[in-house]
Amino acid sequence: MIAVIAATLGADRVADADDREGQQLLAAAYDRKARGDEAGALEAFQAARDAGAQPQRVALELAYMYLARGDARSARVELLAATTGPDLALAKQAQTELDQFPGRWWADVYAETFGWSRVDGPSSTTDLVPTVRVRGLRRLHETIDANAYLFAQGTRDVASRSAGNGAIPLIYADNSAMAGAGFLLRVAGRYIGFFGQVGPAMKLVDDGVSDTVQLDVRGGVVLSWSSAACFLQGGIVEAGTWCAEVYSEGVYTSRFDHDIQGFGRSRVGFTFFDTGPVSWQMYLELRAALDLNGDYYDNLIESGMGPRWRLNAPIRIDLLVGGHAGTYLGRQNIDPVPANREYIDLRLLAATYVEF
Repeated sequence: MIAVIAATLGADRVADADDREGQQLLAAAYDRKARGDEAGALEAFQAARDAGAQPQRVALELAYMYLARGDARSARVELLAATTGPDLALAKQAQTELDQFPGRWWADVYAETFGWSRVDGPSSTTDLVPTVRVRGLRRLHETIDANAYLFAQGTRDVASRSAGNGAIPLIYADNSAMAGAGFLLRVAGRYIGFFGQVGPAMKLVDDGVSDTVQLDVRGGVVLSWSSAACFLQGGIVEAGTWCAEVYSEGVYTSRFDHDIQGFGRSRVGFTFFDTGPVSWQMYLELRAALDLNGDYYDNLIESGMGPRWRLNAPIRIDLLVGGHAGTYLGRQNIDPVPANREYIDLRLLAATYVEF
């Protein structure tokens, strides 16, 4: 009996020593982390776990360090380990972090309606052009935002009319329905995206020239950035909540005679009033476009301003109206540049983008 008691006391002393060692290693890990010694902190946290120090806590700390390094795979492993254990609060915290991880499959929808009425200048027209694009995407890597996707897209404006019965076709937009597959890579915090896609495009308006179904190959780069104030409600100029936005793209399209089109837009605005989830704003924007082939309507510079209403919830929808003045740059291809290159438009734009 005395031997059993002595053995038990000896085991307790060993356990106490191991516990003290684990706590010391854990304290050292936090100290190294505070001093910015990332490699030393990782080593100390792992050593503390080996010594038996609070495995759930250590797993969480390691997960956060791996996330800071961009190692999502290792972070996921540690978070899964932290979800199992006696500390329910830590398990819940780990599960909450896991729920923030992107899934393998996701989807997005972009929809816009662009309308204009030319009040002065060449080609006095009034038109409305709705466009809808739906994509289903699969992430190809846990830490690199690389995705393969399938897509469907359609555009049909209200003013264009087909050739036929002796009528002369009038085409004001790329009226087509497309479907296919593509690849998307997003970098720099998802502000820059590179894409390429291919698929058939079917004309929805007969222009009397090209085939009804054509192969559409396109690819390029897109830059989209917005300041933090663009996502705040109640912003006023005095609070320094000017919303600044930049959008730019360069896209090659085989179907447009192998053209490369560039477009850039900068916009600033602010909220002066809120009614529930709707922000009432004013905006000012500059827009410019260039293309390789020199089609006059793809080479312009313009500015505009007006009110914008932004629905912030349950999804973000923008409605902009305004007056825009611009000029074509004088380049021409098949269609001759108008003698009067300056114009003034009244415009409407409604747009939304949602990820699932």
